[in-house]
Amino acid sequence: MENIEDMSREFFMLPLDEKQKYPMAPGTVQGYGQAFVFSEDQKLDWCNMFALGIEPHYIRNSNLWPKKPARLSETIELYSRKIRKLCQNLLKYIALGLSLEEDVFEKMFGEAVQAIRMNYYPTCSRPDLVLGLSPHSDGSALTVLQQAKGSPVGLQILKDNTWVPVEPISNALVINIGDTIEVLTNGKYKSVEHRAVAHEEKDRLSIVTFYAPSYDLELGPMLELVDENHPCKYKRYNHGEYSKHYVTNKLQGKRTLDFAKMEIMNNTN
Repeated sequence: MENIEDMSREFFMLPLDEKQKYPMAPGTVQGYGQAFVFSEDQKLDWCNMFALGIEPHYIRNSNLWPKKPARLSETIELYSRKIRKLCQNLLKYIALGLSLEEDVFEKMFGEAVQAIRMNYYPTCSRPDLVLGLSPHSDGSALTVLQQAKGSPVGLQILKDNTWVPVEPISNALVINIGDTIEVLTNGKYKSVEHRAVAHEEKDRLSIVTFYAPSYDLELGPMLELVDENHPCKYKRYNHGEYSKHYVTNKLQGKRTLDFAKMEIMNNTN
């Protein structure tokens, strides 16, 4: 955890022309730059990102893996293997908590998709005029967030219509439930809407891992969690199509989850 923080910060401190060797192309979420930008007059988030696809290997873009700092790519590989194991274990406990077989998600997910994104939030003289990252829920199953040591409070979650700050805890990870788990559990687990705010005096660094099912899968509420008292809230859909929908739309709270919601038919008779 210390190594990934040190290497990430070193990357963001490189000269701009060095970081721009790994550009994030429009409509994609890998490379260096800003994601979710769709118009020239859009108000940008106060955040620089560097993101990479990790697993399966076919989602990797080898041209975007950095050569500087020298050990960053190696550190990302090791860190990602550890986080993958953590996500697999967490999903076992979620399954057991729902009275399901502990390996139900592992079997369902197939060759699970994993990506990493490093976020750097520079200091901002007018933090009241910007957001570090716009409100959104994650499209993943699980999101693992590491807030770098010494970083100011930046993450906020929406609870009861109030933005609640999440204090960084040394050597701790924040786990966010993503939209995929909300759909699969038919709403028993809720994806968390969250945002990041800028700070006037301190910069902030975070490392985020996204863990999700294979893009090939058809997903929908698990049959064991649907009955007369818990009607089906979400339709079945292709996870790859949902992921494409997610990355090609602006971050707007939990709006992307509308993609999966059942249409309510009005009976006018």
